[in-house]
Amino acid sequence: MRNENFVDFQNVWLAYNDELLAQNHFAVEDIHLQVKQGEFIAIVGPSGCGKSTFMKLTTGLRKPSKGRILVDGQPVDGPLKISGMAFQAPSLLPWRTTLDNVLLPLEIVEPYRSQFKAKRAEFEARAIDLLKSVGLGGYERKFPWQLSGGMQQRASICRALIHEPKMLLLDEPFGALDAFTREELWCTLRDLWTERKFNVILVTHDLRESVFLADTVYVMSKSPGRFVVKRHIDLPRPRDLEVTYTPAFSDIVHELRGHIGAIRKS
Repeated sequence: MRNENFVDFQNVWLAYNDELLAQNHFAVEDIHLQVKQGEFIAIVGPSGCGKSTFMKLTTGLRKPSKGRILVDGQPVDGPLKISGMAFQAPSLLPWRTTLDNVLLPLEIVEPYRSQFKAKRAEFEARAIDLLKSVGLGGYERKFPWQLSGGMQQRASICRALIHEPKMLLLDEPFGALDAFTREELWCTLRDLWTERKFNVILVTHDLRESVFLADTVYVMSKSPGRFVVKRHIDLPRPRDLEVTYTPAFSDIVHELRGHIGAIRKS
């Protein structure tokens, strides 16, 4: 029978090198985590707690010192092709148009790379549709310096999704944006996820963001990072921004803030 868990961390520990391992000095420790197919999770915690390290483990950019990681039923033993990533800085290539930036993964990742010349028109149409879906229709031929920060981040998310990954990893993707733009992009991401139901792992410092977007929020301890709180977000979907002004929403945010405050003092 197929395992319903899409991501499965089994007693995972990571030390950054053999010397630290010999001293039992771990960046993350004793991580057990099961994420269901299509689930949206968020990870919050104090700076330096290992959130970004967790992302590297999930994508196979780091191998655990102990334990086992499965994604989509397969052991993670190298960089995953079935994931897309977006970071706080959009990191679009300044000499490429928005369209060409979005197409970049198809030029470098198989099986698309070998088909790219033959299927370029088809791939371009896919990219243009994706850009339209995030409100960037008509900006395909613009360069990054002609786009606002929010537009660049939308393009960055399109680039992460162009190869139709089963999982999207987001590391502080909206952290550098103003509050209004950030909330607009929450709704963009919500709509993309609702339509496509890929798995999402969001690392964020913004507790409101985590509660608005996620099915489940995990709180990480100080380094060495481990998950100390798992909070299911039982707010009905689809969620619109009005929910962020309700007592139920505020109560969850305050509860999570209390956990993080206690961790910082410990």
